[in-house]
Amino acid sequence: MASDAVEVYNNRGVAYAAMARYEKAIEDYSAAISLNRTFSEAYYNRGVAWSFLGESSRSIPDLTRAIEIDAGFSEAYYTRGREYARIGEYGPASDDLTRAIELNPEYAPAYNNRGVVYSRKNRHSEAIRDYSRAIDLDVAFVEAYLNRGMEFSRLGHYDDALADYTRAIALRPDDPALYYTRGVLHGKIGHQEQAISDYMLCLELAPGHAEAHNNLGVEYSKIGLFENAVSHYQKAIECDEGFVEALNNLGVLYNRLRRFEDAITLFSRAIEISLIDEEGTDRVNAFLKPVEEMVGQPFESLSLSEMDGPKDDIGTMQPGNQEKVPRSGGDLSDLSMPALIMELSDDIAGYPDDPGLYIRRGLEYSSRGYSAWAIADFSQAIEIDQDNAEAYFHRGCEYAAIGRGQDAISDYSNALAINPKDAEAFFRRGLEYHKLGIPDRAISEFSRSIEMKAGFAEAYYHRAREFSGIGLSDVALRDFSSAIELNPAIEGIFFHRGLEHSKLQHHEEAIDDLSRAIEQEPENSEAHFRRGVELSRMERAEEAIRDLTSAIVLKPGFLEAYIHRGVAYEEIKSDDKAVSDFSKAIEIDPGCAQAYLHRGCQYSNSGQRDNAISDFTRALAINPRLEQAYIRRGADHSRSGRSPEAINDFSAALRINSRSIEALYRRGIEYSRVGRSEDAVFDFSSIIEISPDDDRVYTLRGIEFEKMGRPKEALVDYNRAIGYNHANERAYYNRGNTLAGIGEYDGAIRDFSKAIAINPKNCDAYYNRGLVCGDRGFINEAIMDFDRAIELDPKFHEAFFNRGVAYHRMGFLEEAIRDYSDAIVISPGNEKAYNNRGNAYACKGLYDEAISDFSRAIEINPENATAYYNRGIEYGKQDRLEDAIPDFDKAIMIKPDFAEAHYNRGVAYHKMGLLDEAIGDYSQTIRIDPGSEKAYNNRGNAYTGKEMYDNAIADFSRVIKLNPEHVSAYYNRGIAYRVKRLTDNAIADFMSALRIKPHFSEAHYNLGSIFYYQDRHEDALREFELALSIDPVYSRAYLNKALACEKLSRFQEAKSAYEGFIRSADGESDELIDFVSRRIQNIR
Repeated sequence: MASDAVEVYNNRGVAYAAMARYEKAIEDYSAAISLNRTFSEAYYNRGVAWSFLGESSRSIPDLTRAIEIDAGFSEAYYTRGREYARIGEYGPASDDLTRAIELNPEYAPAYNNRGVVYSRKNRHSEAIRDYSRAIDLDVAFVEAYLNRGMEFSRLGHYDDALADYTRAIALRPDDPALYYTRGVLHGKIGHQEQAISDYMLCLELAPGHAEAHNNLGVEYSKIGLFENAVSHYQKAIECDEGFVEALNNLGVLYNRLRRFEDAITLFSRAIEISLIDEEGTDRVNAFLKPVEEMVGQPFESLSLSEMDGPKDDIGTMQPGNQEKVPRSGGDLSDLSMPALIMELSDDIAGYPDDPGLYIRRGLEYSSRGYSAWAIADFSQAIEIDQDNAEAYFHRGCEYAAIGRGQDAISDYSNALAINPKDAEAFFRRGLEYHKLGIPDRAISEFSRSIEMKAGFAEAYYHRAREFSGIGLSDVALRDFSSAIELNPAIEGIFFHRGLEHSKLQHHEEAIDDLSRAIEQEPENSEAHFRRGVELSRMERAEEAIRDLTSAIVLKPGFLEAYIHRGVAYEEIKSDDKAVSDFSKAIEIDPGCAQAYLHRGCQYSNSGQRDNAISDFTRALAINPRLEQAYIRRGADHSRSGRSPEAINDFSAALRINSRSIEALYRRGIEYSRVGRSEDAVFDFSSIIEISPDDDRVYTLRGIEFEKMGRPKEALVDYNRAIGYNHANERAYYNRGNTLAGIGEYDGAIRDFSKAIAINPKNCDAYYNRGLVCGDRGFINEAIMDFDRAIELDPKFHEAFFNRGVAYHRMGFLEEAIRDYSDAIVISPGNEKAYNNRGNAYACKGLYDEAISDFSRAIEINPENATAYYNRGIEYGKQDRLEDAIPDFDKAIMIKPDFAEAHYNRGVAYHKMGLLDEAIGDYSQTIRIDPGSEKAYNNRGNAYTGKEMYDNAIADFSRVIKLNPEHVSAYYNRGIAYRVKRLTDNAIADFMSALRIKPHFSEAHYNLGSIFYYQDRHEDALREFELALSIDPVYSRAYLNKALACEKLSRFQEAKSAYEGFIRSADGESDELIDFVSRRIQNIR
């Protein structure tokens, strides 16, 4: 049929499209349309295929036709909106995406793509709102997180942007573009280390990512790692030979490294490429575009010309070996001139064109601090001889001395242009670059001076300090050591090498160097201080305190020394002295945030949380970016039960440092505490991204997955935790809980046993193993585990309770009651213990005690349906049906589908003769539990009581279908059949009942009664005798036996049977007893 062909063409088109064979797909969609011009799906699918081929002009008409046919086709509006956006028609695009959302308010991709349109129209707030809505609808929508992050970045909300990029990476950790994008932002805001890390992660996943290599080059250049920068620029060019920005950046770097020929070659290549490809991508100005369906490969090349090196605190070197005397640019006319200067002045008067005389006099002026006159003389020498390198050099030194760094650099450069091998000029120019905060240039200058002058100790020393300033401690150490070998008397050299060892955690080496520094300069308070810090780090607190005290004596008011001595006092538990030192630091500098932070920590450790929080708050008022203050204040809020405040503080710490493991860890714990498991999982996942081998975090995330009902993910995390740490007791314990929850009891028992082997005092592991053993029916083993748990924690009321359950199941009621009672003593509000003790009392027939316990459970929890039910049962046993029914009513009101409560209320109504009410409750039981044999059976009995025998037979038949061995159902149906005179059916049912239960006296009796009325008196007599052999006081069996005997003329036997009736006639009517008595008298 044509209609079938339409569907087939369409479906084959879908298959072709899935294989990216769009032309073939279009042929099939077109065939489908030719057969059915109103087939909206075919138009839609063809429009999508045209879209994949980039044919918007063909895609849009097809999508429009699909919408004309089906005005509610939200996907067609969505796809047409994307096509309009692709061709820059943002108005229609926005309208279509809005219509798609109106038709389907849960359409997350439509919100995302409308956000893209808003972004392109610079409507950033609306874009962010749409991306956020997309995320609300789909918390795993990577593209929405990425797009929102880009919007935040454009608005300067960098912390929010980083948070979104990080969440996107957590959701899709194998996407290199995500790491690249986050790296761009890190670089933009000066996080060089994080930027480098992200680009490296990007390259692990995509080794040919040219833009990542280029940007790594930029970041390495910023921190002076030029070899690394060159390597990555070269790799960027290898990946993309036409990458103009990489060529340009490498050229700029070669210029800085004075490799001018190489630089010119690169610039020439870049110019050639730019001229050939005028329409190529402008990478320098490229920006990250919003992501629609697929994440592209965005990039952002950073301009080297805007880079600025890091600043440090290296001191100023004075020219030569001159004394550090005050310098003046004042008039010397009133001062008496030294003889040498007067003599030189006379010589100059005689030889005014001799530059050497001016230089000599200039040096004399310089040595006496007369900078202006010295500069004038050096300038005069230059005027006489413009190629006089010495004059330029000395004038440069003088400019340096009075702080005119740029002029000094200019003069040193002129000196080097004349004499390119002047090591001292390179060295001096390096000092000026240091003062200007350009470490890479300073390093280059010191390196050139070392090349020119072997054994230039000061150059090694200052280059070491530059390397130290940009974080290259290993390289700095080599240079310090070289300088020491050449000249160990350089002032401060052991001190600074000691600092470098300290940075690298070489504590022993640091202490040795600082000790040498103290030997050279015993009054050096800073050296005593630094050695004290190192000793403290090595947990040698007493020695540290001595050094820090020396520092304070040498330098009263030494703020940092008081703080570190306070920390050392903390280590030896001298709490009062610690607080005293921190307080002294605050007295010295009331604006010292660190002092408040440390004193707050001391207060916190001693349990003075209010004082601690007050100090942390003061620290943050001084320095709002003090990460540890937020973390410690949050921890004290947490300990005080103020979770919202704690979460706010940990979040504030993360806004300062998004990779703070401590803040993520503590916030994750807090989220867990308040039931925000999804947020806790996000924080723990963030930690794992930073530190993938932290077993404790896998354990914590596993616990949250378990809370969220995601046991498979929980098990994966517990397995990882154990893989990283085979002694992780908590991971075994929690994995045991998870396995127990999914029914893998053997595995659970193994895990609890492993946790116990690691920690034999893990009372919870014993307890939970006991629960699992109990569930498996290993009751003795369960009791032993509960015994051990109670031994470890005598107040463990749950263990008492569950041991009571185990004893209860074994029938040891006294032991069970004792354990339930102990649980109640420990936890008086334990409603379950009252309920179960009530059941145990009931089993012992102590109904009043049972009712009392159920009543107490109800007092504790008036919504405890089970307790009402159980109390109703006990009232029923005492025939207090008027009390039982209200309890069943209450149980049903609390728990409307409580089948047993409906059933037993039906029984109560049945006993009271309220058959309609009983039938209603039995019917409710059947509705809730269609397999309830007893409800069908009792309803059948109630129908029998109402003489509704057909209904009764139907119910008994249903019971037999559910359970072909249900003896009562056969018997009861037999009764109903007998009343309806369906004798053969009745006989068959009584025979079936006797097959199942041969000693069923009533069945024998009723079978005998049928035989009697069938005049089968011998058979009847046999059945009555069988009934009496089972129940010797069965009065009616005696009576009917007597009647059968009379029919058989066996009068003496009849008389004996009548006498048996009289003996067992309790409860029989007086009329019947009189009748039997007369029959006995009539038989002789």
